[in-house]
Amino acid sequence: MEPRLKSPPSKLAKLKPAIAAVLPGGLPAAVARFYARSDGLKFSCAGEEAVLVGLAEMFGGLKRGAFRSHLVVKKADLDELDWPALPFYERFFNEHDDITDKKSLDRLNLRMRLKLLVSVAGESTELAIDYFDAKPTIYFVHRADAAYPLKDLEFGEFVAWFSRFGARRWYFAFLDKKAEASLNIDLRAELERSLEDFPAEAWAPLLARMPKPKKKEPGPARAQVLAAASDQPVVHAFPPLNQPPEVLSEGNPRRVAFSPEGQRLVVWDANYELFVHDVGRRERLWKQKHAQAMDLSADGQTVAVLEHPRPYEHADRLVLRACATGKPLHRAPWKPDRQLTTLACVGGGRVVVADTADTLHVLDVATQRALKTVPGVKHVRRLGAVGDTVHVLAHTQTYDEGSGMLTGPSAVKLLDLEAGAVVTNWDGATTFAASADGTHVALGSPGERSVVRIVELESGRVVHELPGGATHPNEDPQYGFHLGFSPDGARLVVSERVYDAGSKTVTSTVSLYDAKQGTLVGRVDLGRNPERPRLTIDAEGLALAVDGVLCVAADAYGLRLWRV
Repeated sequence: MEPRLKSPPSKLAKLKPAIAAVLPGGLPAAVARFYARSDGLKFSCAGEEAVLVGLAEMFGGLKRGAFRSHLVVKKADLDELDWPALPFYERFFNEHDDITDKKSLDRLNLRMRLKLLVSVAGESTELAIDYFDAKPTIYFVHRADAAYPLKDLEFGEFVAWFSRFGARRWYFAFLDKKAEASLNIDLRAELERSLEDFPAEAWAPLLARMPKPKKKEPGPARAQVLAAASDQPVVHAFPPLNQPPEVLSEGNPRRVAFSPEGQRLVVWDANYELFVHDVGRRERLWKQKHAQAMDLSADGQTVAVLEHPRPYEHADRLVLRACATGKPLHRAPWKPDRQLTTLACVGGGRVVVADTADTLHVLDVATQRALKTVPGVKHVRRLGAVGDTVHVLAHTQTYDEGSGMLTGPSAVKLLDLEAGAVVTNWDGATTFAASADGTHVALGSPGERSVVRIVELESGRVVHELPGGATHPNEDPQYGFHLGFSPDGARLVVSERVYDAGSKTVTSTVSLYDAKQGTLVGRVDLGRNPERPRLTIDAEGLALAVDGVLCVAADAYGLRLWRV
């Protein structure tokens, strides 16, 4: 992979007066030398692009107030700030930061004085520089709420690595163990995964900076449950809900689905990888990279996957794969020449795919032929089947790529695919689950306290209303809020993050309900990782198998399974 670099003409002379008003001493020598040659740098390689910004964008653009001296903000000033008017609002900081003491105020002031270097496409991540400290320092900014210094990284070296790898995660080599614990990721593994398309010798110096992975001591041998000789499902030996779960695998799972007989478990994770496990034998059957979204057909034979050609790019193709082997069912993928966002396998052997042009495409799984398009369905975040019917559920809400947050009003819609029309609209709902027979739908609505309503679709009647927990006032109430029915529709599992005002802590709970009676069967507090006590274990995906196995996909903590 040979990158191509483009250097726009320098604008340093023109912008020197504006920069001098902000930085009386001017730019640091290494920065000034670079921008005297060019106004930033554009990196492109195999369709991937990244930009080291020009001077105007570095200082917040040319709008009024962008080029200004940094003012140290005091706690008393916070209510008076016109936050949206400030440069890099919702990229480095926002008014929802929880300022409780001097340390949190200092962290906010740091992010408010940062100047932009690189925005990472497809991620809520920025690289920025602090000119106001004694020594200019480059920072990794994550989700507008935390900034981690890239230690021992001079600006000239920064430009050199950017010229080789663009916005790939090479900069993880300059983060420390404290940042790794706070981000809750394996920095070395993430760097290797991000740079695997480049020759290993090109990034070997980066690996040399990082601690070598520790060899784990082998744990106690576990008895494997072998599949029965017949075609009958294996009875899985998992602990009950009131005991610690069995962790089927480590990783960063985000969504899970059981095959109808409960033998196979399909897993999509935060690293855009797809895995299929044999649950009884505790074996991984196959895996696949570059998966942006997935769903499993009702018969468990087909995994529908939205794939992207390279890391950090949007999905542009649908691939239908055999669940047992991972092999594509068709010679070529379906590619509509537009970006794809989400999908669902629905009744009648069809799959519905949403694109960025607000259109739903209905395809036949057997032939991969487009049967119908439904235009005008805007801001689709997630799709789901409603039994073996012509209906589909869709969660709709606008998404701000800059902040990485869902914004604006939320709704769950019931769509008739044949008529191409909305049948029912539930305003305020953000998450849903439909029973396998298509008779009931569970709708989750966040707020100061969450609520889950079980609705009978034919009549529209609310059968049960299940009150949830309190939400942290400064936290996205949708985070960690998921629902799932058992295959027979008798049980409903709900995960959510619950805030305790007394202790001012947030924890994740998984609750199991009798969906027919609307009563609580059991609840487990996922608690906190004992090795990292500050971090809550969150449920990112839920699945109930036909033989009573509950799988919770706990992002960064693996697949956790109970018998319920």
